[in-house]
Amino acid sequence: MKKKLLFIIPSLHLGGAEKGLINLLANFDYEKYEVDLLLFSHDGALVKDLNPNVNILPISNNFVTFSKGLVASCLSFFTQFKWKLLWYRLLFVLTSRKHATNKAEQYSWNYLRNFLETPVTHYDVAIGFLEKTSIYCCVDVIKAKKKIGFIRTDYSSLQLDKKFDEYYFHQLDYLCANGSLSLNILQREFPQLLSKLKLVENVTFPKRIYKLAESESLFDSNRIAIATVGRLEQPKGYKLAVESCALLVEKGYDIQWMIIGEGNERSALERLISERNLQNNLILVGQKENPYPYISQAHFYVQTSLHEGKSNTINEAKILCKPIVVTNFESVFEQITHLKNGIIVEKNAESIANGIVTLIEDVELKNKVVEQLHVEQLVSGKEIEQFYQILEN
Repeated sequence: MKKKLLFIIPSLHLGGAEKGLINLLANFDYEKYEVDLLLFSHDGALVKDLNPNVNILPISNNFVTFSKGLVASCLSFFTQFKWKLLWYRLLFVLTSRKHATNKAEQYSWNYLRNFLETPVTHYDVAIGFLEKTSIYCCVDVIKAKKKIGFIRTDYSSLQLDKKFDEYYFHQLDYLCANGSLSLNILQREFPQLLSKLKLVENVTFPKRIYKLAESESLFDSNRIAIATVGRLEQPKGYKLAVESCALLVEKGYDIQWMIIGEGNERSALERLISERNLQNNLILVGQKENPYPYISQAHFYVQTSLHEGKSNTINEAKILCKPIVVTNFESVFEQITHLKNGIIVEKNAESIANGIVTLIEDVELKNKVVEQLHVEQLVSGKEIEQFYQILEN
């Protein structure tokens, strides 16, 4: 008999966790496991990349109504005489507006859960593949013999209510981190859960990345090309990218820096780019299903994150052997060794700009970094074995 697994993640939009799930399920053992997937939204650029052996569960009618937006959903619940759901919908909005984003997702869960239906299937293993709502749903909504959660970033940077999470973490059989330093942070934050904390790294397939990286020219061949990939959100530190780009231009470097991603900081970044007169130097490309040609064709990959888990995009830049400049967020030291396979800089514009200048001017160091990246080429496979061990233990 195949074991029945359920993965839970809010959507399959472009993001590190979403890519990680797609990669994990790409070469999964479907002779041994039957896999369902619970999404809160069936939209998303990566849905088409999902392994066809995976069954996406339908979204409940009440959750579809909930997702329409406040006015439309409230009117619908009102006309259906679903007074409790109408009340929960209002409380969800009030709670979400009262708290900062991450805590809002925690505290509003008590109302959101009422719009979800428990699947009929009793699973062997249920996996909340992302922090917060995915884990809460795994614990409160799903029937399963074993329950696993994932924290895919530096937990201490999330500014969550630890007591709220601790209640849910205690009910999991395992809580997994995707990197050693992220695991160490969980061990420090939740010492009472040591026996439940495990390492399961992101799955990466170099051959797929090489193939997707093939493309026509995207950069001006006469300029210094820089690529950055990630959501346009505050933790990614893109205001530092703008300021460091301005410093490089002031120093006389002809920079063409492309940032691939979308998010709620776009308007603020566009204003800052305009104020610094950098429209010809720093381009917000937007969301791209395939960012790999940008990384492949750039001279350098730069990541200005303030906080981060074990970064998919750094792994991908390493696979494509791009010299990397990256800020010193805590988990970066798991992936980059300073002056060996990249340059680690302080979280300020001057340090970032100086790191880039170092790679531009010191050709011997740049070539040494590229040579080391060729030596380190990641080998896929062990990450899936890590996950299988968690499923079977």
